[in-house]
Amino acid sequence: MFSTEMSLFLSYILVISTFGQASYDHYRLPQTLQPQHYNLRILTHLEDEDRLSFSGEVEIELRVLQPTSNITLHAGSRLQMTSNRTNLYYMDENGNKKKIGVRAVERNSKYDYYILVLGKVLEPRQNYALYIQFFASFGGGMSGYYASSYKDQNSNKTRYLSVTQFEPAYARTAFPCFDEPAFKATFNITLGHPTKYVALSNMPISKKIPMSGRKNWLWTIFEQTLPMSSYLVCYSVNDFAGLTSRNDFSVEFTTWARASAIAQCKYAAEIGPRLLDHYERMFEIDYPLPKVDQLAVPDFSAGAMENWGLITYREAALFYAPEASSEVDKQRVANIIAHELAHQWFGNLVTMKWWNDLWLNEGFATYVATLGMQKLCNAYYSTRAVSQTVSRASQFAEQFDPITYRKGAVIIRMMHMFIGDTTFRNGLNCYLKRHAYSNADQSDLWRSLSDAAHKFGSFPKYLDVQTVMDTWTLQAGYPLITVHRDYSRNTISINQRRFLMHGLDKTMEKDNFFSKECWFVPISYASRSMANFTATEPRVWLQCDSQGKDIPLEVQSPLGAKEDQWLILNVQLTAPFRVNYDTINWKLIIKTLQGGDFRRIHTMNRAQLIDDALALSWNGYLCYKLTLDLLRYIKQEHAYMPWRAALDHLAAIYRIMKQSPDFAVFQPQHFMNDLLSPIYDYLGGMETEANGRCRHHHIAHKTLINQWACRLALYDCVECAVQYYHRWFISNDPDLANPVPQNLRSVVYCAALRQGDESDWNFLWQRYSNATVASERRLILQALGCTQIEFVIRRYLKIIFDENSSIRKQDISLAFGAIARSDIGFPLAKDYFMNNFSLLTKSFESNYRELAALLLQITRHISSPHDYGALKMFIDCHKKLQKLATRTVRHAVELAQVNLHWRQKQQAQFTRCLKDHY
Repeated sequence: MFSTEMSLFLSYILVISTFGQASYDHYRLPQTLQPQHYNLRILTHLEDEDRLSFSGEVEIELRVLQPTSNITLHAGSRLQMTSNRTNLYYMDENGNKKKIGVRAVERNSKYDYYILVLGKVLEPRQNYALYIQFFASFGGGMSGYYASSYKDQNSNKTRYLSVTQFEPAYARTAFPCFDEPAFKATFNITLGHPTKYVALSNMPISKKIPMSGRKNWLWTIFEQTLPMSSYLVCYSVNDFAGLTSRNDFSVEFTTWARASAIAQCKYAAEIGPRLLDHYERMFEIDYPLPKVDQLAVPDFSAGAMENWGLITYREAALFYAPEASSEVDKQRVANIIAHELAHQWFGNLVTMKWWNDLWLNEGFATYVATLGMQKLCNAYYSTRAVSQTVSRASQFAEQFDPITYRKGAVIIRMMHMFIGDTTFRNGLNCYLKRHAYSNADQSDLWRSLSDAAHKFGSFPKYLDVQTVMDTWTLQAGYPLITVHRDYSRNTISINQRRFLMHGLDKTMEKDNFFSKECWFVPISYASRSMANFTATEPRVWLQCDSQGKDIPLEVQSPLGAKEDQWLILNVQLTAPFRVNYDTINWKLIIKTLQGGDFRRIHTMNRAQLIDDALALSWNGYLCYKLTLDLLRYIKQEHAYMPWRAALDHLAAIYRIMKQSPDFAVFQPQHFMNDLLSPIYDYLGGMETEANGRCRHHHIAHKTLINQWACRLALYDCVECAVQYYHRWFISNDPDLANPVPQNLRSVVYCAALRQGDESDWNFLWQRYSNATVASERRLILQALGCTQIEFVIRRYLKIIFDENSSIRKQDISLAFGAIARSDIGFPLAKDYFMNNFSLLTKSFESNYRELAALLLQITRHISSPHDYGALKMFIDCHKKLQKLATRTVRHAVELAQVNLHWRQKQQAQFTRCLKDHY
C-alpha cells in the first residue's frame, strides 16, 4: 500500500543511479508492450516553501504484444525511485497476481528510460501489472508537475499551488509512464492534499476520503478517464475559487482562478460553453467528457494547454476586466479559448501518432479557431516542413513554432477551399469517428478527405488529397508563382520556384537549388472584366511530375486580346504562395489601385498585392520603383489588412534604416508622413472612440496607425499621449482611476515613456507592481521598455532577470523583447544577453529553448556587419545552445543574414527610389 508518511518513505529511498549506457538505446520506446490502464496516486506537499515536493505510486496494467525480457518506459532524471518498491506482477484472467523477478534496473539519461531487466520472457497476449513508488522535489521550472505561487492581497502572504504541464514530454518527470502519444491508456487518478485545498483533474471527482494518520488531509479520487495520451493528463492542488457557467448544456463548465481575480473570469466562463456548443455542431460529435474546467495559473510557460477536461491557461490568456482591458485583449482571450476547445477533438479525441504530425493538432485548432484569418508563413532557409522527423526529446519542444500553428492552419484553409465546405466537414467527421480514442497520422486524414471528395465529386479525379497535400507538409517553404503574359499570342505562362527571403543568390542558382521543390498549386484568378472575388475554387492546377519536378503551365488567356485587363491570381488568398507578374500586368494593377475603383479588388487581395510586392522587392525579384508606385495607393485605403501588410514590411526596413545615414529620407516629413496622414485623420487620431470615427472593428487598425504616428512623432500623436499620461500621473489614486482610454493605453504608455524622464518610468513601474489585471500588467511590462534613458534600461534589464523580481519567468521574453525593439535598448539588450549568458543559463535552469527565444528577439534587429560578426562569435562559443536549440539558433542567424543582405544589396535602390518619389 501507499505510505503517507514522508519520513517512512524516505527511509526506503535507494536511488537508482545507473546513468550509463543502458541495454536499449533508441529514441522511440519498444513496441513490445501496450499500457492499458494507470492507477496513479500523488501526495502533494505545499505547506513548507522550503520543502515543496510530491511523492506517489503508480500501477500500470500492461498488455504484451511481442515477446520481451525487459520493460522499458520513461522516468525523468529528477524522479527518485526505490529499487525495493519497484515490482512486476503477472495477472491471470481472474485478476490474481503473481510476482515476477526483476534481475536489474537500468536508467538511460539520454532518452529518460527506466529499464527493468527481467528473469523471464513475457509472452504475447499476457497481462502484467508494474508497480513503482517515486518521489521528487518541485523544480524551479514550469514543466512536469511544478509549484506556482501568488501573493494573497488580504494577508500579503505567498500562497502555493501545484499544477502539471506535460506536453510534449514532461509526464515522465512527474510519474513513470509510457510517455509517447501513441501509448494511450485510461487513468484513475487520486490526489492527496490538505483539506484547505481544492484538487482538480481531467475527470469529475468520484469521492473524497479522509487520510488515515494525517489530520486535515484527504484523498480526492477522480472518475476514470477515457483512453488518452500521457501528455494530456492533468492535475492540480490549489486554493482557488470556481465560477460555474450558466448554460443549458449537459457539460458542466467551471473556470478556476485566484479568489481575488475570479471576477476577471466572467467573460471566459461565458464564451467557453458557447464555443463548445459551436464545435459540437460543427464536428457533429458530442464532447465526450462530463465536464470542462478552465484553470488560470499564475506561472505558466505556454499560453494555454488543452488537457482533456482540465484546460490550463496563463492568467493573461484567460482574464478579461471590462474596466481595464482593451477590446484587443478581449479578442485574444476568445481566440485562445477557441483554440484550446478545438483541441478537445483535434488532439484529444484523435491524437497524432508521433510529434512529426503535431501540426494535425495545432494546425486544425488554429484554423477552426481563427477561420480564414491566417497570414502567410515564413520564407527562410531554416524553416522546416510542416511534418518533420523528430528523433530526440529536445526536438519535441521545437515543434511548437509558428510553422506548426500558422502554416498548418493556412494549408488546411487552402484544402478547405479547394475541396469545398460540404466535403471538408464530411471528411473531418469521418476522420474523427474512425480514429476516436486512438491515434492517426496525416495519411489517415488525407484518406478520409479524399474519400469524401470523390464521394461528392468536388475534386479532380486525376488528383487525390494526399498527393497534393504531401507537397505542402513534407517539404519546407512555399512557392513563388511567376506569371508572364504574352500579349501578342494571348497566352499566360505560369511557373513555380521556392520563395526565399534571401532572394536571388548566385550560389543557389549555380547549385540549381530552386528545382528541388515542387508543389501542387490550386490556381484561381480574377480580372478587370471578371472581377468575381468570391470564386475561390481553382480554375487550373500547377502540378509536379512523377519525379517531383514542376511542370510549367501555359494556358490561353481568358482576357481576350485586350491589353488593359489586369490579372490577379490567388483569389482571397486561398493558398499560401506569392505571385510575381510581368511588368505590364503590375502596371495595370497599379493603375486600378490608384484609381477610384480600387475596391473592386478584394480587400484580402489588396493586402496580398502589397505583401507580395514588398517581399519581392526586399529580395530583388521586383524593382522598388514599381513597389513604391503601388504603395502610394494606400493613402486612400481604409481597411486594416492592407495597412497591416504594408507596415509589417516597412517595420523591417525602418529597423535597418534607423541605423544608417539614409534614414533622413524615411523620416516623418517625407515618406511615412505622406503615407500615414490620411488614415491617421480618418481614424480620428488620438481621439477616443466616443469622439473619433473608430468603432469596434477599427480598434486594432487605430492602434497600429497610432503606434507608428507616435513612434515617428507625427502630427499631434505624442502631444496627446503625453497629456493623457500626465493626467494619470497627477491623479489622486492612479491605481483606482486611470483616465487613459483602454484601447489607447498601449500607444500612450510607450509614447509617454519614450518622451519622459526617470520619474515617468518609476510611476509606471509602481503601477505594474500594484496592478491586479493581468492584461494591464502585460501591457505595462512592454511599455517600460520604451524608455530612451540608458541607465533606466540597464536597471530594467537587471530587474527582468533578477530571481526575486516581481516579473514572472514566463513574462521575461515579453519585457526583454520590448527593450530589444527600442532604438536605445537594442545594443543594451544584446550586450546584456551575450555578456551574462552563463548567469542566464543558471537562471533558466539550462532551458536552452527559452534562451534561444531571447536570442531571436535580438537578431531580428541585427543588420550591420559588426553586430553580425559578434553574433557569430557568440554562437561559436556556446556549442550547447546550438545543439539543444538547433532550429531556433539557425533561424536567429538567418534573420540577421537576411537583414544584412538587404542592407548591402537593396538599401541603395530603396533609398534612391524614395528620393525620386519624395
